[in-house]
Amino acid sequence: MTAACGSSGSAGPGASSLLTLLTAGFVTIVAGAAMSLQGRANGLLGPVLGHAVFAALVSFATGLLIVGAVLVCSPRARTGTVVLVRLVRSRRLPWWMVLGGLSGALVVVAQATTVPIMGVAMFTMAFVSGQVTGGLVVDATRLPPGGRQRPTLLRILGVLIVLAALAVGTEERLAGGVPLWAPLLPFASGTLTAVQQAFNGRIRAASGSALVATATNFATGLLALVLATALVMAAGARWTDFPTAPGQWWLLLGGAFGVVFIGLTSLTVARLGVLLLSLFSLFGNLLGAMLLDALLPLPGSLVSVTTVLSAAGVLAGIAVTITPSSGSRRGRGSRT
Repeated sequence: MTAACGSSGSAGPGASSLLTLLTAGFVTIVAGAAMSLQGRANGLLGPVLGHAVFAALVSFATGLLIVGAVLVCSPRARTGTVVLVRLVRSRRLPWWMVLGGLSGALVVVAQATTVPIMGVAMFTMAFVSGQVTGGLVVDATRLPPGGRQRPTLLRILGVLIVLAALAVGTEERLAGGVPLWAPLLPFASGTLTAVQQAFNGRIRAASGSALVATATNFATGLLALVLATALVMAAGARWTDFPTAPGQWWLLLGGAFGVVFIGLTSLTVARLGVLLLSLFSLFGNLLGAMLLDALLPLPGSLVSVTTVLSAAGVLAGIAVTITPSSGSRRGRGSRT
């Protein structure tokens, strides 16, 4: 009886720890799915407003309002903002480090432009493939706050697997009439996101606040999108409508979905670690994207067996790329 009781008592904490881990994993999957909702919202909002840049502007404005409100309520974040301004003014932190938000703005423009053409799933695969590829290059430079990481055989192999899987999925879409630039745009934005992550890491380390880095991204991206909006309107684009029809209100939540991703993953990273966080969030992102394209398809976004196999290949390649033995210390799953 004593032995049995002892066994039961020792199993309790282990079961509780496993439950906590699974709960954190589920929350992270939900966070990843929120990013697929962001892609669908921005993709549908662009045609309603009249231009993809208009959709990106609304998305970033919404996100900045939310992050700004949280920052104002956080004494630590306010202090971090003052520190960041002083560092930039004194040139101890290069001014161009605050331009990471330009990449985030391009991501949202890419969502609004290409999701209606090829669906959320294909966008997500192209974006993540670019992110992993860019990460391999950026890590070999001095940009990341953790220092330079030489490319290893495992990391190179993982990137090659990701690119091969993307090529399989892209070939089917190109054969179906999707233009070549459609997958290339999210791939390019994903590549630049790797640079954005390095800049964010520097700002976070300098200010002592991840919230400051996030707010800086949204502010920089919004300023760039205001300028881009002025340019496209000068070129003849017009703000044609606003999502006022029943059921369209959620199209304005693209920025909010991005904030949800950042908030939830910041809560679960301590429990999961970067490796599991990346895998769970990417799984949620791809799963949400394929469910959206399967249950609520847009023209050209039908999920086929090839799409599923391509997504599985992308996940497999990422798993190889971010294994601890491959030398990656940061996950590639996060974006603004």
